[in-house]
Amino acid sequence: MNALFLGLGSIGQRHLRNLSKIDNKIKLFAVRKKYFTPNLNKKNQAVKTDIKKKYKITYFKSLEELYSSQIKIDLAFICTPSIYHVDEAISLIKRNINVFIEKPLGSSLKNISKLTNLIKSKKNIKHMMGYQLKFNPIILKLKKILDKNTIGNIWHVNIHHGENINDFHPYEDYRHSYAARKDLGGGVVLCQIHELDYLLFLFEKYKIKIINSYSKKLTDLHINVEDTFVSSIQISKRNKKALCNIHLNFYEKPKKRIIEILGEKGKISCNLNTGEIFIFNEKKIKKIEFKFDRNDVFKKQVKYFLDSIKNNKKIDQRYDVLNGIKSLSLALNLKKNK
Repeated sequence: MNALFLGLGSIGQRHLRNLSKIDNKIKLFAVRKKYFTPNLNKKNQAVKTDIKKKYKITYFKSLEELYSSQIKIDLAFICTPSIYHVDEAISLIKRNINVFIEKPLGSSLKNISKLTNLIKSKKNIKHMMGYQLKFNPIILKLKKILDKNTIGNIWHVNIHHGENINDFHPYEDYRHSYAARKDLGGGVVLCQIHELDYLLFLFEKYKIKIINSYSKKLTDLHINVEDTFVSSIQISKRNKKALCNIHLNFYEKPKKRIIEILGEKGKISCNLNTGEIFIFNEKKIKKIEFKFDRNDVFKKQVKYFLDSIKNNKKIDQRYDVLNGIKSLSLALNLKKNK
């Protein structure tokens, strides 16, 4: 099999390392126009290793140069800045190449209809989004707890994700990262879109209604995108309504990533950073602890994608690109609903 990487930044190199561990017989190709990101190890630390030699990667300067080579590509990882994702996906799928697209799907809805129609016409093509939290055992356990109606009807959900942009990539100046730049699709809403995606995943049977939202740059960070986002969303099912509050930011230290859910029979508190879920129910407290290597979640995701291709299995619709459109649409609606 031949695998293509569009972009070898932090996430591209992570997928490259994991794919090579899963199947070291896969031949690797990459389109790499710029070399801003150094070669990284699994801890995201810059190393002197020559990534091209280590993984025997064949480089191309553009997709057009790759297509001209007539090399058959079986699967591609789109790991470029988000503004390029949709057009790159369209180009690859047209040539019957299975695609894995890093989140978010894009920074606007431009050409989304074109991509949707193409996907629906290419039924044999596998397509998947890079929302690895849906492979995270903490999120999966939380979903099981909710699906069992452990705390009864849901009344309130609080989601908080704050992390300092300086800590994202220790090897680079945050000012040059895509997260800090409007022209590359940055900003806290799209960069931390995982929170919106797992909200849709955890409450997939609920209807979503935006009540209000606020996104703005409040700090003196050298960025031209929003660093703060707060929103209130109504989720409802069978005439039962709940309020969901979401807070995202680019400046919090120490970082904080929690989900709190209040219901008629108790409360669930989930900490994604410490790996803990607390269930408070009828004066009892149950603690569930998770210990796992963070990279294992990314590895499971890539393995799922690769197995789907090798065994011609349909990608679960909760993981595919059409589902990624839902997350992107919600994010963009929240950004404009000021």
